[in-house]
Amino acid sequence: MKSLLITFSRKLKAKPIFSFVTILGFTVGIAASLLIYLWVHNELSYEKFHPDYDRIYRVLTLYRQGDEIVKSASSYHPLASTLENDYPQIEYATFISFESEDSPLQISDESEKIDGSGCWLNSHFFNVFEGFKFKEGSSENAFSNPSGIILNAEMAKKLFGSQPAFGKTIIINKYNRELYTVSAVIEIPVQSHINFDYAISENNSKISQFTKNWSKSSYVHVYVKQKEGANISSEFMKKITSQVGRYANLTDKLMFQPLTKIHLYTDYETYLDRNISNYTYIWLFSGLAVIIILMASLNFSVLSVARSSERLTEIGIRKVNGASRFQIASQFLSESLFQTLISLVIALFLIWLLMPIFNNLTGQQLSMVLSFKLLFNLVVLTFFVGLISGIYPAWYLSSMTPVGILKDRVPTSSRAWFLQLLPLVQFVIAIFFVISTAVFIKQISYIRSKDLGYSNENIVVIPTGLWYNYKTFKEELLKNPNIKNVSACGHAPIDLAWKINIPYINGGNKDSIQTSLFWADDNFAATYNLQVIKGQFLQMSFDDYWKEMKRKSEITVEENSPVLFPAVVNETAEKKLGFDNPIGKRLGNFRIVGVVKDFHYRPLRYPIEPMILTYDPQNIMTMNIKISSENRAETLMFIGNTYRKFRDNRSFSYHFFEDMLNEKYAADVRLRNLTFLFTALAILIAMLGILGISVFSTTKRVKEIGVRKINGAALFDVLFLLNKDFLKWVLLAFVIATPLSWYAMNRWLGNFAYKTGLSWWIFAL
Repeated sequence: MKSLLITFSRKLKAKPIFSFVTILGFTVGIAASLLIYLWVHNELSYEKFHPDYDRIYRVLTLYRQGDEIVKSASSYHPLASTLENDYPQIEYATFISFESEDSPLQISDESEKIDGSGCWLNSHFFNVFEGFKFKEGSSENAFSNPSGIILNAEMAKKLFGSQPAFGKTIIINKYNRELYTVSAVIEIPVQSHINFDYAISENNSKISQFTKNWSKSSYVHVYVKQKEGANISSEFMKKITSQVGRYANLTDKLMFQPLTKIHLYTDYETYLDRNISNYTYIWLFSGLAVIIILMASLNFSVLSVARSSERLTEIGIRKVNGASRFQIASQFLSESLFQTLISLVIALFLIWLLMPIFNNLTGQQLSMVLSFKLLFNLVVLTFFVGLISGIYPAWYLSSMTPVGILKDRVPTSSRAWFLQLLPLVQFVIAIFFVISTAVFIKQISYIRSKDLGYSNENIVVIPTGLWYNYKTFKEELLKNPNIKNVSACGHAPIDLAWKINIPYINGGNKDSIQTSLFWADDNFAATYNLQVIKGQFLQMSFDDYWKEMKRKSEITVEENSPVLFPAVVNETAEKKLGFDNPIGKRLGNFRIVGVVKDFHYRPLRYPIEPMILTYDPQNIMTMNIKISSENRAETLMFIGNTYRKFRDNRSFSYHFFEDMLNEKYAADVRLRNLTFLFTALAILIAMLGILGISVFSTTKRVKEIGVRKINGAALFDVLFLLNKDFLKWVLLAFVIATPLSWYAMNRWLGNFAYKTGLSWWIFAL
């Protein structure tokens, strides 16, 4: 160790640039790799806090929707009990049934109302999910009281502060004033796809009547836990597949999804799960970590070989004095390992400083706890990097013989080959990353700036819950000059994927169209500035609706009877229907009264599909309010005060539509930021290596440069002389990197239905 310290300090003084390049390259490479390791480790740790996570599965349904076979987590309440009773391989089965809207919770009639997302659980929930920690109460008595309520620790803190919640009363004012007693407080880790603010037992009298019904619900998810050692055979899975058909007149098929696959391998629509990611990101950033650390190692190897001529005398003397090839190689490997160890210490300090910034970029809360596993991995990483970095210089330098050194017969061909390979590899990687980052930025900018077909600025979305009589509220709001328009909708038009099949007749031929259904009132088009290109928008009032409902109950709707409810279709639906003029045509129980220009009601990953907009006060869940850009704070205060007058049984909360829209692209923005960060680091390491070789080669040619300048060589001539070797490797690297980056970016852009092009200037950049 003392010898290594002396050698390192001498190198640091004699060759500061070489030492700076190697230490900085190692430090950046190790720090970047460790950050990626922490991120990947966190991504792979989801659901593994449950003791028997490898025996837990989610039950998925496969069903036909139009011409498609759809995979979904939507399920049936009674499915859990039938699976548990019918198959001895299943130890426990449970369901979680989410409520369709948030409910206001309070601890007294005078206290503040706090919205919370609720669910129903059956009694085996905590037998399946044993990893949820009980801060108050226990899993044994959590369901003992039919009027009990289980709180998430975060919700308990909002309601009771630092005071215990167990045994206290909760008031829920959803439809009626209901009282519950806190039976448990649990902590739900971030690494879970399940999240709720409160849960009620299925044994509650208000709920039990719904849990026996074989009606499919998108809000119900079913999970099973197999017995230890049970064999999940293909024959067993074949029986499971047709389980629904045994109890209900349904054709849905079942399949199992391992619990740990939900976070990274969910390839179906899901709205109730949180923290859903994609396994391709794991491969992407793991590959980046390997590339970055290899580049840092290559820098050290190449610079060591490049400087080999300066250590020939040292090697010759040691060999003359009896040093074996193994001893020479061991010395260089030890130096490499020692420098890697120094870089590791600096990198750990750097990570400690950068962790808050990295967490902000990833949207996660990572931390570096020096556990035994992490320390072991650090030792392995240090040894691996040191070995990779030093193995070629050690082999190359130890192969020299004293006679060859004295006669200046150094094996230069191997050294020249290795020194030429580095710029090529470095430039290929750097060009690939530059092109990828440019495409990422271009696509995200395209998404953020693309015309979505509606106005999304200064629209406030208020969750109201089911609300029939909102007309007076709208009229009161419109008295404020800063409020331009108000529309009552089912949901904000941001991510609508629920589809139905609607029959229609065109030219005597019966057909059906698969379409999204969106509920909105007559002010929706004006609020979001939709363009009506044919006919008119919805003109049905609240009173008109109930008159039509009454009329509908008194008549029989035959194939050719008048359509009861007006509807507006988008351009895509109009084209698919194929009517010469769709206005007045019947579509199921709707009459088409207008056509709107296509607008993006889903993220740009998905194409615009057929859509029907119609009015139904039984599905109004939000108010969408267009406000002026001036006096926003005062306007929001006015909206809140007015809301409390008309909707005092619920808490007031709001979101700006722009923020909701941006949240849909948050994962892509984080991907862009991470890619940009690690691209910058990879390019930095590449430039450090090329800088080191440039300085070394220039130093070796100082006399030649001096002679050329004395003989009249201009500065440009000298620069061209020094750079021409690098330029040919840049051109070759461009030829190699261009098709690789084109293929990779073309695959990534394939995730978007609407995407930017791979412009030529990006590759030329």
